[in-house]
Amino acid sequence: MKFKDLATTDINTLLDMLMDLGRSDGVAEIRTDAAALELALFGNHPAISAKFAMVDEAVAAFVIYSWKWGTFTGVRDMYMQAIYVRPEFRRQGLGLSIMQHLAGIAVDAGCSRIEWLTVKDKQMSKEFYDSIGAVEASHMIVRRVQGDALSKLAGL
Repeated sequence: MKFKDLATTDINTLLDMLMDLGRSDGVAEIRTDAAALELALFGNHPAISAKFAMVDEAVAAFVIYSWKWGTFTGVRDMYMQAIYVRPEFRRQGLGLSIMQHLAGIAVDAGCSRIEWLTVKDKQMSKEFYDSIGAVEASHMIVRRVQGDALSKLAGL
């Protein structure tokens, strides 16, 4: 397996895989499109980085990550936006290789940690993350304001 940085010609492949991930996670509404991905990856101020994991010449998986600043650590941290391994490539060690690759990037960048969200009831993901030593941040929960509530909060 090798890792490939994405090019603009890879946007549609990434989008197709994102849609597969969304369906498998039960996401009701996916608004990301090719233009949004291209802007996030290659715009004047890129918001994310992404890599494909390649098996031979086939795109087997992707990972999307970005940076955040740790309020209490005082250093940069990595935020893993998404990781997805195509079903036919699962149980071959790709997830572990991707996480090891990300850990190397994070350490080289001086990060104190990698954080991410995961679907609560997805047992396969939980078992994988447990196996690499990831722990749940049980002292916090995810809260969000969106849709009509966001507009109302903004006074619109």
